[in-house]
Amino acid sequence: MRRLLADRLALATGIVVVLLSLLFAILRVARG
Repeated sequence: MRRLLADRLALATGIVVVLLSLLFAILRVARG
């Protein structure tokens, strides 16, 4: 059960990191 929770936490962290990187990339392109 703890392993499943850790996997979900890792997955959520990865998704957040990807979304943040995409957001920064979009902002960088928008600013030019």
